[in-house]
Amino acid sequence: MRYGRAILAAALSVTATAQASAFSADGCEQQRKQYPAYWNDTSAEKPLFICESQGGHFYVKIGATDEAGRTMMSLVPFSRTSSGSIAETGHDVLRIWLDREQTRRMREGKYLATVVRKENSCWIRGDLDGDVVFLMDNARPAADDSKAAGSFYNKAPRFTVLGSEYSDCKPFK
Repeated sequence: MRYGRAILAAALSVTATAQASAFSADGCEQQRKQYPAYWNDTSAEKPLFICESQGGHFYVKIGATDEAGRTMMSLVPFSRTSSGSIAETGHDVLRIWLDREQTRRMREGKYLATVVRKENSCWIRGDLDGDVVFLMDNARPAADDSKAAGSFYNKAPRFTVLGSEYSDCKPFK
């Protein structure tokens, strides 16, 4: 019994050490290199949606697709002047790489859920370190049969959430 515990303790120690050493010393820098050097510059990206709420305003933009089939998505804060014109803030852009399926769903405005990164993010073993969840569902399904659905006829809300803020997103024109 004593040997079994000693072997288990040694195995756990080796496993913990192997996992800890799996993240290289420059791991955060390697993650950052997967994103544009000028983090807040989204001038080459195409706006898909414009989202607004009491908590803030942002564009949902996508960039070019890379050789692996991933497409950069950016959430770009903006402000409105008193005349209603829009000016991007130039800071606090949130980004994430989307795979092909996610990109298709984003373009169609269908349900998408992901975590978006801040510029200084470093994801080590699941630690999101203050990054936020982005949920979007702009699908406009055909109406339910009111007789079959009863009192909940098409009552399920379709909306967007960034962190803890609800937003209304419209296709960019």
